[in-house]
Amino acid sequence: MAFDVGVDIGSVSVNVVVVDNEEKIVWEAPYVRHFGHTAAEVRRALEEVFSRFGADQVRSVTFTGVHGERIAAILGAPFEVETIAQVTGAVHVAPGVRSIVSIGGQDACLFQLSYTDGSWHLDAFNMNGPCASGTGSFMDQQSARLASSIYGADFEMSQEKMQKTLEDFIALGLQHSSPAPVACRCTVFTKSDMIHLQNKGEPLPNIIAGLHYGNAANYVSTIVAARRLEEPVIFIGGMASNPLQVEAFRHYFPSLAVPPHHTSLGALGAALQSRRGGRCNRVDLERLSEGVDAAGLEFPRAPRLELRWTVFEANNEVPSWKGCDDKSPFPAYLGVDIGSTTTKYALIDESGILRHKCYVQTQGKPIEVTQNLLRTLLEQMGSHVRIKAVATTGSGRNVVGDFLDADLILDEITAHAKGAVAVDPNVDTIFEIGGQDSKYIRLEATHPLDFDMNKVCAAGTGSFLHELANKLKINIVGEFQELAMVSPSPVNLAERCTVFMESDLFSYLQKGARREDLIAGLCYAVVHNYLNRVVGKRPIGKKIMFLGGPSLNKAVVAAFERVLQRPLVVPPHREVMGAYGAALAVKEAWERGEVSEKRRDFHALAQARVQFTESLCRADKHCHNECKLKIYDFVGRKSIWGGDCGRFEVSHYRGPSAENAFEARHRLFWQMVREYAQVLGEPVQASLQDEGRPVVGVPMGLHSLEWAPFWVRLLAALGCQVVVSPATDNRIVLRGVESMTAETCFPVKVFHGHVHILLDHADYLFLPNVINMPVPESSEAGMFCPLMESSQYVVRAALNIPDHRLVRPTLYMKDGPEAVMAALWRALPKGWKMSRGRVEAAVRAAWAYQQGFRRRVQEMGRAILTRVPMLEPVWIVTGRPYNLYDERLNLKLGRHLAKLGIWAIPADILDVDGEDLSDFPRMYWGLGARILKSAKKIARTPHWFGVHLSNFSCGPDSFVEHFYRHILESKPALILELDEHSAVAGLLTRVEAFRNVVKNVHEASLGSADWNDLAGKLSN
Repeated sequence: MAFDVGVDIGSVSVNVVVVDNEEKIVWEAPYVRHFGHTAAEVRRALEEVFSRFGADQVRSVTFTGVHGERIAAILGAPFEVETIAQVTGAVHVAPGVRSIVSIGGQDACLFQLSYTDGSWHLDAFNMNGPCASGTGSFMDQQSARLASSIYGADFEMSQEKMQKTLEDFIALGLQHSSPAPVACRCTVFTKSDMIHLQNKGEPLPNIIAGLHYGNAANYVSTIVAARRLEEPVIFIGGMASNPLQVEAFRHYFPSLAVPPHHTSLGALGAALQSRRGGRCNRVDLERLSEGVDAAGLEFPRAPRLELRWTVFEANNEVPSWKGCDDKSPFPAYLGVDIGSTTTKYALIDESGILRHKCYVQTQGKPIEVTQNLLRTLLEQMGSHVRIKAVATTGSGRNVVGDFLDADLILDEITAHAKGAVAVDPNVDTIFEIGGQDSKYIRLEATHPLDFDMNKVCAAGTGSFLHELANKLKINIVGEFQELAMVSPSPVNLAERCTVFMESDLFSYLQKGARREDLIAGLCYAVVHNYLNRVVGKRPIGKKIMFLGGPSLNKAVVAAFERVLQRPLVVPPHREVMGAYGAALAVKEAWERGEVSEKRRDFHALAQARVQFTESLCRADKHCHNECKLKIYDFVGRKSIWGGDCGRFEVSHYRGPSAENAFEARHRLFWQMVREYAQVLGEPVQASLQDEGRPVVGVPMGLHSLEWAPFWVRLLAALGCQVVVSPATDNRIVLRGVESMTAETCFPVKVFHGHVHILLDHADYLFLPNVINMPVPESSEAGMFCPLMESSQYVVRAALNIPDHRLVRPTLYMKDGPEAVMAALWRALPKGWKMSRGRVEAAVRAAWAYQQGFRRRVQEMGRAILTRVPMLEPVWIVTGRPYNLYDERLNLKLGRHLAKLGIWAIPADILDVDGEDLSDFPRMYWGLGARILKSAKKIARTPHWFGVHLSNFSCGPDSFVEHFYRHILESKPALILELDEHSAVAGLLTRVEAFRNVVKNVHEASLGSADWNDLAGKLSN
């Protein structure tokens, strides 16, 4: 009997199938990850095939998969395009299938089929872009991140260990009570949400389940989009082995089935194609040697890594201390840094000398890991020390600070700066690369005067290096740097995100590049990524200190040295510098008399069984999120955590709060909207109810966050009942994300959600094409971005809204009410029989109403500014209205700033029409011009500082942010970039760090101020 063999070499695994003359599967190889060693795994698998069936009995060997084409070329074997192979295999095991959901190692696809005379036809196909978020590779990363045993000196990556880790991860997720909200649009957002949920005490099963449900929602949004999946629907690929992912998909497709051999259908299809095509071929496995694989190929190269100037001490241990005994324990201060991937503590004495440290993986369990650290501390130092005060820092600083009843909770920027200058007071620049965040800090006279962090991309961070090292089966501790330092000619890799870099690495591996050359090239890529994306054009001082986990890696240090052509300071104990700085800060607070010794039972905390009860949040009667709160018992102390708004995240701040200008504007805005419109979900206002009038829905997204008073007044004057969607909540977000037909920015997705919930509550939807905005000078273009201009076209197609339900005038607001009148009159439904005179009167009344709103807002802004305490810094927050005033998009920024005692004013409360923007004559965007005018006013006002709030993938802001920084080059500025994730911890870290920077800069400027000049400026 002759056999046909199919080999599918994917991005993660090698799958092999053998079929006989009757097209029956006679053998399927076990699922095996190749860790980049594709040639070796293929050879091993085919040797087993030949051993089982005999080489002479094998008629054909056919390859498919993302890495199959090169191996096929080397062996002179046929290659099948993987999409055709997958469908061929799927139809063979599931005859009549109409829809195929396929998720593999790095690819996510959708196939939609029809049939004619028994033959299948591909009606539609869609596939993910270059981002592998939500694929099998990403799930491997997440399971590994929560199992710290894969890192460390006893590291041994293997198929069995990876599979066991993943199985445990899934089994834990299957125990969920309710999936937690996790954004899966991007791997970085997903990690941010998961870390935030872990740090506020969400049970791991709920987080893992939320990851899988979020992944299903993202697939529906980006791959399925508006398509209707005909049944039968099957799920294939490696991810179909995941029962939790199957459960999540059945939430959308209840009849979804997982067919047999679902991981090997590509290999099956390849074998069937050759059998049906009558192909015969032989393969010589000797040709899979590495020498042949690499022959004749050239790669871009970088210089060899070597340390020439930097002092890199291999010994990083704290020296044993003989200066204490059990009878007279020494006073000490404890700093704990709870990071996204690692948690560490530093114990210092009254002289500020580090006496003990510990560094472990966070494992997604900040409180439990902190208890482990306490046990370590008590076992090794317990009877020798008396801890007088405790400080926490890092992404988990609040929850662990609450658990430890910390005396001081501070952001990691401030903590790292404090520790760095204690080690070397002459340091003026800090590079810090952590597990999830990268930071740049500029110091002057030992104080931070500027900083920046990676916005949403985690490329070049510690987790980035860990994940890629794991994929290559390399121990990040020790082996990584040893391989990189012996590379004679590193491969010059482009600086890219984790997923792209993984693809690049495996592509080079297939072409024969040596692992050590790739690892060395990866070190260069990390450095270039950090310098280009985090540092940018900021000044790099004369003395640079490199901190964080990657600074323990000699090869990364060597790459920085080579690129910068100067030495770096890599001090001992740099991996715990944040904890060390926190300990120093609480020690100084003690010495100033700001904290006093508390009665703490560290033994009880270390051994406590942390328990919680759940309760729904009722703190805000206008909020409908129904967030679950977790009420912990920390050894007799009650602590409340949870919720999306971060209400309980800043409770450690005990200073005076500031006035919330965002809330004041919010109240005025909704008051004027409710005057003429009914808010969906609120009790019906009798004055607005009239069954004889058409009901028109206005979605409260995009332009409506500024222009809703105009829209509702206009429609009411035309005799309509107006209903507006409520403030954005998680339900609206999910509706929007699931309805998308293309990838867009988050505000557009939210707009879709607002339209969606109005569909069943209105006769018509008011969806104008708003092209531009009123401008003070006719020379200004005042354009809105294309996504806002075209929003009604996109949402209409996505939700299949019939034309007769839409009121969609094309409005050039720049041309004033006369232009609006004409456009509106032409767009109104003919059945309304509206006279032109009535339309003109309605537009004039609505225009005056909108102008009144703007006037009242600016009056309110001036009044708030008069109440700011003398010489108190004021933060002016710029941004687009849908970011500034949608509390789901801005994560309730205004509330957090006010609770932290920061006086912050949203920029459109200010009157900036008179600002000269002639030096930006081509500023096309109306809101961009408003942002830059605000920046100019900030730049010349002594006690004002700029914060710009943007969203991920905003095209106009990708330009505007550079101009914004240019205008404010003499002052520090903070840019906050948000997206689908609901984690507020990263935002608060940046806000608290910027507050410290503003304090230093402001105090320095007051100390050197010309008081007469300053008084004159303040009076203006």
